[in-house]
Amino acid sequence: MSTRFWMLVFTLAAVMATNAAWAQDEAAAAPAGPTTEAKPEPKAQAEVPPEAKPPQMQVDQSEDVSFERVKGFYIEGRGGVFFTLSGARGYSNGQPFTGFDLGYDVSDRFSVQLAYASGYQAANPILYQDQCTLPTGCSDYHLDFAMTFFNLAADYDVLYGERWAIELRLGGGAVLTKPSAEPNQAAIDGNVFGGLRLEYYTMLKHFSVGLEGDFYYVLPTGIPAVSVGMSILYNF
Repeated sequence: MSTRFWMLVFTLAAVMATNAAWAQDEAAAAPAGPTTEAKPEPKAQAEVPPEAKPPQMQVDQSEDVSFERVKGFYIEGRGGVFFTLSGARGYSNGQPFTGFDLGYDVSDRFSVQLAYASGYQAANPILYQDQCTLPTGCSDYHLDFAMTFFNLAADYDVLYGERWAIELRLGGGAVLTKPSAEPNQAAIDGNVFGGLRLEYYTMLKHFSVGLEGDFYYVLPTGIPAVSVGMSILYNF
């Protein structure tokens, strides 16, 4: 073969080798195709304890407290001052007064009760002994005596709000006067009474407090008396 033929073959081989090298370089330089990456799952948000929350996020527990008045059977204790009116002196010295009631709320505004009360009057007899005209003397006009009342009573709210009431109180029954206030007085007399009470329903669910004034009149002896005091009521 001639030298010219081998030179042509060598040239073609060189050109083909050069093209193959360029193709490999371009393939290596080309960017890789898009790949799908798994996104990380969002972390669960941790619950913040109430004490770690900012003040504006905390709930004021006092706003959830609502007043509820309890009605039904109740007991009431009363204490205060007792004195009689009229009599030889005009009024007696103020003396201790106590009372105890057992009642029932018939409705929101009306209740009935059994009432016990006891007061002591001093230095105001019906007559002084030197004013007595009885031929047998006036030793039975005692200077001091105690009065114990056993009454049936009823209360009615004449004015009221959510947590207060002004109540009219009326009742009557029997009274025991010891020693007797006048000669030949019966061991047990009758009495009628009326009063006014301001009652306040506290946030303690079963308790209320009151301020009360009552006027008593003993029949037929004719002894007027007044009591003023405070009370605490528990409703079951």
